[in-house]
Amino acid sequence: MTAFISHSFDNKPEFDNIVDALVQIGVPFWNPTEVKPGSSLRDQLRQAVERCSVCIFVATHRALGSSWCGAELGAFWGAGKPVIVYLADSSLKDEELPPMVQGDVWERRISRVAARAKELVTEASAMSGTTGAGRPTHVGNMTIEQLEKLITSTVSLANAAAKESGRAATPEEIGQAAKGTAGRALEVIKVTEQVVDRSADEWRKKILWVDDRPDNNAYERRALESLGIEFTLALSTREALDLLSKKRFAAIISDMGRKEGPREGYVLLDAVRATDQKTPFFIYAGSNAAEHKREAIERGAQGSTNRVKELLDMVIEALRE
Repeated sequence: MTAFISHSFDNKPEFDNIVDALVQIGVPFWNPTEVKPGSSLRDQLRQAVERCSVCIFVATHRALGSSWCGAELGAFWGAGKPVIVYLADSSLKDEELPPMVQGDVWERRISRVAARAKELVTEASAMSGTTGAGRPTHVGNMTIEQLEKLITSTVSLANAAAKESGRAATPEEIGQAAKGTAGRALEVIKVTEQVVDRSADEWRKKILWVDDRPDNNAYERRALESLGIEFTLALSTREALDLLSKKRFAAIISDMGRKEGPREGYVLLDAVRATDQKTPFFIYAGSNAAEHKREAIERGAQGSTNRVKELLDMVIEALRE
């Protein structure tokens, strides 16, 4: 079971804050980057509502004016699933909220919103016999190899997240990362171990990473490699296209600006989509702005982010499919 965060795209900072709070205490959530181009957005949202056990509504004036937010709230209300209202806009009054959630306001503090979401997700998971998105409630049968992979991946992910501030992660940050990413790491282990070992299917655990400065992503690759994913590196669009003409990959990860040009990630994306509509394509660059995410999806990518945790979620979904 997971949490659904209903929000306006104009409230991306508030959305990110909620995500960070959920990750810190290990609450899985439905990520909007899972929306796939070419399919009905309404149907995909309906499926997301069915999979989620609680909705967190980021209440702002923008969100109240969003027809999509209204539809999402209505879907949860109609399904009899709880809605937690996070009053992200301090000027909002209870009577301004939709009638279906008036009187159900939980808290103005993100930490309490996340804690309440965890309670509700845990309750729903207990009823279904699972925790998170269908993961087993115990890990006592992990092998030593799996445990080593989990530890290695967690440390690498912590360092990847800390590198934005130009330093290595502290032991405390590594501990926090372990709590927030262990579930994701276990999911990757589960997915990669299900990959068929026949040589014809080896491509299912291979990812092409395109970046003219591959050292910038060393921690991210190390984290995923420790879990069984294999990477092929390309330094340019031409090199990437040459590799794609000879090999098959489960997914493609690309930076945006390279020596070839400031939007070279889209040049590669356009070239790939001219002949290949299926291979998942992700932009891993410096921006996490809502408009850049939208543009990437509109151009045929499956997602765009500058956050390692979000990238990991997208990779998991790509490998699972």
